[in-house]
Amino acid sequence: MSASRASVRWICRLSSAVAVLGLAGAPPIPAVAQESGDPAPAVVEPMRLGPPTLLAPRGRPAPGEPGVTTVRRRTSEAPSRSVQGIEINPLAEIDPESIGILDSQSGGFGRNMWRGSKRAAIERLLPRLPGAMTSATMRSLARRLLLTNAPPPRQRATGGQRGSINLLSVRVDRLAVLGDIEGLNDLLRVVPQRHDDEAIARARVEGQLLGGDPSGACRNVRSEIAERHGTPYWRKALVFCQILSGEVDQAMLGVGLMREQGISDDPAFFSLVDAFSGGDVDQVPVASALHFAMLDAVGRPFPQDLLEDASPGLLVALARWPGADLAQRAAAGERAVALGVLEPEMLAGLYAELAFTPEELGNAVSVAGERQGPAGRALLYQAAGRQELHSSRAEILRAALDSARGDGLYQMAARVFLPLLSAVPPRPELVWFAETAGRALYATGHYEQAGEWFTLARQETILNPQAAAAVAVLWPFSRLADVPALAWESDLSAWRTARQDDSAAEHDRQALLRGAFMALGEQDSLSWIDLATEPAGAADFTAEPGISAQPLPNAALLYALKEASEMRRLGETVLLVLLVLGEEGPAQSHPMALNAALSGLMQAGLEREARALAIEAAIAKGI
Repeated sequence: MSASRASVRWICRLSSAVAVLGLAGAPPIPAVAQESGDPAPAVVEPMRLGPPTLLAPRGRPAPGEPGVTTVRRRTSEAPSRSVQGIEINPLAEIDPESIGILDSQSGGFGRNMWRGSKRAAIERLLPRLPGAMTSATMRSLARRLLLTNAPPPRQRATGGQRGSINLLSVRVDRLAVLGDIEGLNDLLRVVPQRHDDEAIARARVEGQLLGGDPSGACRNVRSEIAERHGTPYWRKALVFCQILSGEVDQAMLGVGLMREQGISDDPAFFSLVDAFSGGDVDQVPVASALHFAMLDAVGRPFPQDLLEDASPGLLVALARWPGADLAQRAAAGERAVALGVLEPEMLAGLYAELAFTPEELGNAVSVAGERQGPAGRALLYQAAGRQELHSSRAEILRAALDSARGDGLYQMAARVFLPLLSAVPPRPELVWFAETAGRALYATGHYEQAGEWFTLARQETILNPQAAAAVAVLWPFSRLADVPALAWESDLSAWRTARQDDSAAEHDRQALLRGAFMALGEQDSLSWIDLATEPAGAADFTAEPGISAQPLPNAALLYALKEASEMRRLGETVLLVLLVLGEEGPAQSHPMALNAALSGLMQAGLEREARALAIEAAIAKGI
């Protein structure tokens, strides 16, 4: 009896000790996983204590994606120790490649997303992930792929985890190229700095600079400089930090040494250093986060001619920069929202700050037609917000969306003007607005609200030609969105009759829709042979006007996507979809590439994403 009690007390003390060890240095709420082991010939049943699971700090999520994550420790391969029937697995190192800020409950693809994938293949493909993608759906998929907390694919040849490259470093690099500065910084907050290689250490600094935290960036620069002082980047970053903290003499000494050593491959840096003494920076090519931070510190405007070539990350920083001209910030904001790296609400706030006269606001549609661009859309945004009459607001919104469509920024404008558009009710007297409202609502994923406008147009078709035209425009979107309540007996043949357009471009739209319906599992009576043998389709069998601006991707890539989706390799499927569509996305993809991407997403269980991509493609092709 006494021996049993002593054993129990010993187990309790040991369990407490292990729990304390698990808490040391861990985030606030660790969880210790326990697994029952095999029975042993002892008075007390043996209990195996496994490695703990750590909950990483919550980062700031993207809109609609709460940033909850779990970070698991990699299981140690060392044999466990056993004391009186109790097996103890030593605490293992965190596998940095598995760290993420999204799990399956917060928008991630789950811990098994790389199961079955070959590490060597992912190492080759992940660095090729497109950067400045124009598709909002693709950017969301890429962000989720890069931020998901999941063990990396295993190296089949050796049976181990590690490969030839650091996949965490690749993920960090791709987030930076995408311009997802918030996601980048959130991810790096949960990555212990002891795991930093050169690329990750630099990304920490650049992410903080673009995120408006130069003090935090400089703390990291000073902590890294001893180890990385031989690299010009770190020496230049230290000069900036020294100037920022008033250590001008030390900074100038560092600049002098770099010039003596022939480090002159970055003229923008040296020009910006001179600007602290009053030098001219009008023609400085601001191309990096460090350049931008120096420009901000010296209080000089961003060169206007560089806006067109600015990276996504710089566009976000410029849109948020209080020191920049409002019109310039709005222009940067439009491009950033179009790329999916800036919140539409931020751009709406910039629109609201631009100044206009009462006369301009009273004649917004005509004045905006002369101004155009960001200033014209800002004028329309303010004027629409002031209108209390639904019909007047609808007229202004139609002008704004038409303007953006002409500039290739329709998706951007639909997201920014969405709150104003959603406030306009679908009423019979506004049926003329059904086409504009319905298309914008489908574009932003508000399918049920868009369906209300579609239903209104159908009800008014007999009495109103504008309603019939709206039905012809919105019917394909209702099929692509697949809202059950909107089931309507029709097909592409009837749609073609309603459109009354025999052009080659219209034929391409029909082919796009037929292919999208097929990939999404939507049946349609229009046969492919009919499309292929019609005059517009048979005129030139070697070219497909409009829709085939992009060449067909490598056949092996298409078949690899098909194989990955059929084998339920989720992460690999998403990665291949993004590679097949490329930077231009569904707007410029070959029909076969689009079909393969939609089919792959459907097979992988990502139906909503597939339908959103199909709608993006339809809008881009003029439907």
